[in-house]
Amino acid sequence: MGGAGARLRAVLGVRSAGPQGAWPAEAPDADALAEGFRARFGEAPAGVWHAPGRLAVMGEHTAAGGGVGLYTALPWGVTAAVGPAPGPEVRVATLSGPLRARETAARAVSDAVVSARRAGGLDASTGLRVLLGADLPEHASLGYAGAVGAAVSLALADLGGGPPPEGATVDQRVALAARPGCAVRVNLRSMRTTVLPFDLAGEGMRLVVVDTGALPRRDLRAVRSAELERAQRTLGPLRSVQDLPGALRSLPEPALRNRVEYAVTEVHRLNAAVGLLRAGRFGETGPILSASHLSLRRFGLPTPQVDLAAETASRAGARGVRMSGWAGTALALVAEERVEGVATALAGEFAANGWVPPRVRASLPSAGAHRLR
Repeated sequence: MGGAGARLRAVLGVRSAGPQGAWPAEAPDADALAEGFRARFGEAPAGVWHAPGRLAVMGEHTAAGGGVGLYTALPWGVTAAVGPAPGPEVRVATLSGPLRARETAARAVSDAVVSARRAGGLDASTGLRVLLGADLPEHASLGYAGAVGAAVSLALADLGGGPPPEGATVDQRVALAARPGCAVRVNLRSMRTTVLPFDLAGEGMRLVVVDTGALPRRDLRAVRSAELERAQRTLGPLRSVQDLPGALRSLPEPALRNRVEYAVTEVHRLNAAVGLLRAGRFGETGPILSASHLSLRRFGLPTPQVDLAAETASRAGARGVRMSGWAGTALALVAEERVEGVATALAGEFAANGWVPPRVRASLPSAGAHRLR
């Protein structure tokens, strides 16, 4: 049973379904993808490109208020063998077979083609053939669709001789701008990106990704966006709020007060984290992550499974833990020597609660999209 079934189980209060889909242990082999492309489409691809997934570290829930998000690229992502087609058709497949047009990856490829055509980088009479591989799970709030779009957008820019793409979405911007040992700050209103140092390896630290697979009772993104926009009709832009207590008193609805308190204070927490990154004090961001996680309760998040992951990782020695994205993923800032202990503690606590254990992987801020072949 897929995402709809898991969401139904959440509504009915049934035990956690656990992580969804596969998370391959090995990265796709570029040569194997090129050979698979030749076998499927009858000729060699024009090249092979890779784009990473992304981890939302802080601020991603404040887009409607014109906030700022902080992200890192992951060591896992999407690899795409790409070549032009003689007609306008766009064909997308994996080594397992063709993808239907409504599937996530196929839609991301189609969107990248539309953007390239609008920008003059791809003629309307020229189609595209894409063979995808990934070591990034599709359903874990880790930017899978953005990675597909970034890899194909970069391929189209390279093949068309145009400038590097900036990316049409936040996830794509992160995937295209990322550098090893760095974080990417994104203004969620203007989409402007800033690359900041985040050398966790130098401090013996890791960002541990915890994929519980738990889904909220409903997708809250549109609801929370509407709430923040409604609050701004009274307060003006949330990014400009200086007197938070006064602003909260002017809002008649308790729910709106909670949403605004989270959104405004998250901006301050993120600014503090950015200050620590600029100062090279990377390991000191942990308490800010934990404070952000606690504040997310005013946003109707996180899920019980993510809360359990946060509490368990903290007890096992994580310096800071926070929900990442809108579903069932958490991140923990952990000393390298404590990663195994955190993973063991998580497995034990989830089993004790009758829940499927999460998938746990340690990461470092990684490289952005680039050409492999």
